Order: sequence, then structure tokens, then C-alpha cells
Amino acid sequence: MATVKNVSFTDDNTLTTESSVKDDEADFGDEEDSVDSNQEMPSDDDTTIGSNSVGRKISRNEIERIHFRFVNERVVNDITLDALYKPHTITVLTLLTALLLYKAFSIEDDKTENNIYHGLQAVGALFIILSALVFPNGPFIRPHPLIWRIVFGLSVLYVLVLQFTLFQTYDDVKKALTWLDPEGLGMKELKEKEYAINCSDVSVERVWSHMDIFAVGHFLGWAMKALLIRHNIICWYISISWELTEVVFAHLLPNFQECWWDAIFLDIILCNGLGIFCGLGICKILEMRTFHWESIKNIRTTRGKFKRAVLQFTPESWMKVNWFNSSAVKSTLGLYIFIMIWLAAELNTFFLKHVFAIDTSHPVVFWRIILIALISAPTIRQYYVYVTDPKVKRLGMQCWVFCAVAALEAAICVKFGRSQLPAVKVTLISAWILILAIGTIFCVWLSVTWAKQSSLTEKVSLQSGQKRHCYLDSSCENLGTISDDVRRRRKQLQISESDLN
Repeated sequence: MATVKNVSFTDDNTLTTESSVKDDEADFGDEEDSVDSNQEMPSDDDTTIGSNSVGRKISRNEIERIHFRFVNERVVNDITLDALYKPHTITVLTLLTALLLYKAFSIEDDKTENNIYHGLQAVGALFIILSALVFPNGPFIRPHPLIWRIVFGLSVLYVLVLQFTLFQTYDDVKKALTWLDPEGLGMKELKEKEYAINCSDVSVERVWSHMDIFAVGHFLGWAMKALLIRHNIICWYISISWELTEVVFAHLLPNFQECWWDAIFLDIILCNGLGIFCGLGICKILEMRTFHWESIKNIRTTRGKFKRAVLQFTPESWMKVNWFNSSAVKSTLGLYIFIMIWLAAELNTFFLKHVFAIDTSHPVVFWRIILIALISAPTIRQYYVYVTDPKVKRLGMQCWVFCAVAALEAAICVKFGRSQLPAVKVTLISAWILILAIGTIFCVWLSVTWAKQSSLTEKVSLQSGQKRHCYLDSSCENLGTISDDVRRRRKQLQISESDLN
């Protein structure tokens, strides 16, 4: 195998590497490294393996592909238990085949509906197992890449179900839901709690009566959202934007109608505000925390082994994010698209359960929210890297699937809700879109101004001679103008062309 020694950029936007091979390494004893004499030898432009040092040019596109894999297809380097990371494909195949065959031959049911149900269960199980085996790890590797491959597989399975549903009729979809759960999913009309009643009556008892399970959901939801977004101003902006969204779409969903003090004080300030505060507080703790990922085999005490096992369920590292370190237009457009998709995904939750008359307490609503939350974690990471890192030219697959999920859910709501919902106020929704665009511009301006006033940025000189504000403490993707820090930081994190040295 060739050993890469040096990497350097040339004027034609390519990388030149020098590689060498020792004479005693050229016996090609390994089957994977053997060379077929009938194969066509590489041309002069390709890498030549020999006894002398030779040069090879690696294009910038190839470097970008390598960088994309480092960011979106993580590899576990600090393996602590070999048994948990070794492939067990033959074992899994044997057990899966035995289990499916046993279930197929042991169940004898003459009812077609039951056979279809068991068949769908087997297909879903097989698809999830295949997902765990063949799908990429994604941007996260803790607590185990297998979990995130399964999450990606569940998202793909869900998007396929949505695509199939879109081509059905409302009656057929409702029949399928009723078949799955006649009582919980078979309702014809949904009865929801009304919040906009006698809003002039503001008392402690009245306010306390609104502190139901949804208040806890607001708090926990925004604590998790703050952990994912990791930006104070953006979190508050999305929180306020959602309350505005409820006002705009209240003519379609009566459940969105609520008293002004409920929306402002209970939702935005109390529940959402506390959730954002707690979530960002956890972010600061994790940013300052040093993670020790030594192997369990090297830890002697039982207490130490237990602490290391608990650490497996915490992040491998914690990236401090800065959404506004690139050009103003790109940052604003990227944030605007992010917020619109976010709000659309939130709207889909309420429209889906209203259109198909599914009560909020039903497990299918809960597990859909859990699935969306799990998908959102790698999605936001991939989208953030795509928006802020100039080396990443394409969207991560989990982010792509999430966008497809949001679009298909919205299409299902529009198709099946046209006959149930009132007429859409196009002017009002158009004004909402425009207001969010203006609000996004203000959010970007406020964030940049706040960063400058808080001494979080410093003017640095670019190669073109211009000066630009850059964050002092930034993630590795956002240090593009501070070349020395980029090389040093990325080499530590092993996600750039510096790793070829």
C-alpha cells in the first residue's frame, strides 16, 4: 500500500500528494492488495505505485467528497468493546432467517387481514435489519452508530409509507387506520379542548387550569430544540414565529385559537423560555466538558468501568455552532429555509391529527413526534454543516429524507384536508411568509450585532486584502478565513485534507 507523505495545493485547484512504497512491501501477499496482470495499468495522470517516490494530483472535488464523508459518514475510531463493533452479518442473517421462517410456518390463519398484518411486520423488521447493516452512520456515533442507522432506516420506511398514502383515497386511508385500531383511529370527528374562551377572565385559577400536559410538552420540547439548534436568538425567534403561525392558521384549525396571555406569557415566556434556558445551559456545560473516551478494557476499577459505560450515552464531542459566519445572503437564506421547514413540520403534526381525527393522547401521535425528534438531530447537524461549511457541496441524506417527509406530510394534509377545512386565506398566509422573511433578516442582523458587541468576533485579514469579522470560538466548519487555526483544529478533529498527511 502507498504511504502518503506530503499534501499540497497547486495553482490549478488540485492537491499534490507524494507517496512511497518500500521494496519489502511489494510482495502483495494480501488478497485485497493483489494486482491482476490482465487489468489495465493506470495512466500517467493516476497514482503509480512503485519503489520510488512519485506524485499524485487529487482534485478538489475528491477532497470535498472525502470531507463530506468525514462530516456525514462518521467512523468510530475509539472502539472500546471490539465485540460491539465487529460485523456479525452471518450471525444476523442466520437468526433473522430462522425467526422469519419460524413465524411464517407456525402461524396458520385463514383471515387475509391477519396475514397481511403479519407480512407487513416481517417486511418492516427485515427493512430495519438491512438498514442497520448497509446504511451510513451519519454525523453521530454515540451511543452506537447502529442506533443512528436504524433511525435513518425508520425515516426511509416512514417516507415510503407517506408516498404510498398520498396515492390513496381518504376513505381507504381511514379504513386502514380503523383496521389497525378501531377505537383510537376509527373516530369520524375529533373533539379538542378549546382554549380561547372568556379571555378577559385572568386569574390565578384560570391560568393554572391551562397548565396541563401540553405545558410540560412545551418545556421539554424547547429544551430539546435548544440542544439541537444551540443558538439563543434563533430559538426565541422560532418560538415567537410559531405563536404567529398559530394565529395565521387559526382559521383552519380552531385548536390554534387561544387567549393572548396564554400565548405570550404561558407559551413564549414561561414554558418555551424555561425550555430554551435549560437547553442552552446544558449546551454550555457540554461545551466546557472534557470527554474521556478511554477503553473499558484499560479501566481497572468497577466504578470507572461503570462511568465509562454511562459516557457511551453522551456525545462523543460537542460542537459550538455559529450560524452567521459566512456571507450574509447565504446565512439569511439558509436560516429562512430552515425556519420554514421547521414550522411546516410543526404544522403537519396538528393538521394530520385533525384531518384523520386522531386524538392527541393516541400512541401514534406520540411515536411520530419521537421519530421526528430522532430524525431532527442528525438533520439539523447536516443542514448546519451544509450551510456553513464551504467544502460541503451536497445535503446529507438524513436531511434530504427529513425534507421529503415534511413535503409529503404537507401534501397529504392538503389533498385530504381540502374537503374538510375551511377556505384558505391566501392573503393572510402570503403576509405570514413575507413577515417571516423580514423577521429572518432582522434575526440575522441582531445575531451578528450581538456577537460583535459581546466580543465574540474579531476582524481578520483575508487573502484578498479585505477584512471580515470572524468568530473567535467557532466550530471547525466555520474557520475558513483563519487558515492556521483551520489546519490545526481540523487536524485535531480529523475531518479535512490535513488528515492525508
